[in-house]
Amino acid sequence: KQTLDYAQQLYEKKLLTYPRTDSQYLTEDMGQTAQHLVSDLLGLLPFAQGLDLTPEVGRILNSKKVSDHHAIIPTAEFAKQGFTGLAESECKLMNLVCSKLLCAVAAPHEYETVTAVFSCAGNEFAAKGKTVLVPGWKEIDQRFRSTLKADTEEEVLNTLPELAEGQSFSVMANVSEHFTSPPKAYTEDTLLSAMERAGAEDMPEDKVNCSAGAREGGLGQAERKGLGTPATRAAILEKLVQMGFVQRKGKQLVPTKDGINLAVVLPESLTSPVLTAEWENRLTEIAKGNADPDEFMAEIEAQVRQLVKTYSCISADKQNLFQSERVVIGKCPRCGENVYEGKKNFYCGNRGCQFVMWKNDRFFEQRKKAFTPKIAAALLKNGKAKVKGLYSEKTGKTYDATVLLADTGGKYVNYRVERKE
Repeated sequence: KQTLDYAQQLYEKKLLTYPRTDSQYLTEDMGQTAQHLVSDLLGLLPFAQGLDLTPEVGRILNSKKVSDHHAIIPTAEFAKQGFTGLAESECKLMNLVCSKLLCAVAAPHEYETVTAVFSCAGNEFAAKGKTVLVPGWKEIDQRFRSTLKADTEEEVLNTLPELAEGQSFSVMANVSEHFTSPPKAYTEDTLLSAMERAGAEDMPEDKVNCSAGAREGGLGQAERKGLGTPATRAAILEKLVQMGFVQRKGKQLVPTKDGINLAVVLPESLTSPVLTAEWENRLTEIAKGNADPDEFMAEIEAQVRQLVKTYSCISADKQNLFQSERVVIGKCPRCGENVYEGKKNFYCGNRGCQFVMWKNDRFFEQRKKAFTPKIAAALLKNGKAKVKGLYSEKTGKTYDATVLLADTGGKYVNYRVERKE
């Protein structure tokens, strides 16, 4: 979301084109503009100084693959102004956008891979090697990454020595132990990417692409297969965090207990990205005048009515999923059952037992002392609790004393201060 906010600021400063788009192409009438822009960037960007680049602009021009807005690129105004007056975060984003544009028009990255198969004691082993023939766009990408403060992983090339068929080697054999690792939790970057691709494998092409240009692949296809739009995906994640269904642990986003339970109880049809993709597709058809909005809304209403009818309540085996975990404070002095902490009291888990200690009990309020779970636990365990900072109305001062639990078995529990003889 923060990145989108920075992009919006740059857009309002007329330094960046419209940022809320998934397009990866420019329209065909922008060829000359793109050519001039690339030339200007080569002289403006520090990491592009001395770069030998013959831009292949035609590769990024395709009007059929542009829906409402073309790909995000710097503007001619940025080429004139440069980074003057921009905050550090805005400079970083502009550098990223510029590097991606240069990579897109650079030569392809060419490399050669070699796989060698070795036979030993009736078993076959394979080794792979890779040699770069033409750096191409990866040279630009590496130059850009070298300017970043954060450590970036560089590709390690495993180059094989000269080998000949039938060649023999002397080798040492040893057994090593390895362990599998569980899938890594999502980060914001990987989850946003997953949202963009969600449902792609489940949606047939003719259901997703809704224009002649879209059927050839490109943006239209990606937008309508994903969850949300470039303008809403980050906000969706923020809402899930605020509502307590997802929590941040460092850079990772992990589901909370409530988030997992919600996914368990929701009907599968509502959690499937196919449903969202289908709706997006229909809305696009409506926007183009190829579908009736009233008919679409009638179908939505019928679908909602059917869902409510089918899933009118949570099944009995899942009703306890959203019950808050009860915290055991101690044992009831009357019946021996567990005593739990509630919002306003400490109560016995036995419904037939009337034992309860109220947090707003007059004894503690008069002495301006909060009735904490720690005090309650000590009273239940020992029948008394050492309490500091009790207020005296007579002296106007605080004092430390031992509070005794004086339970007579009635409706209310009493307390008193232990007197020292």
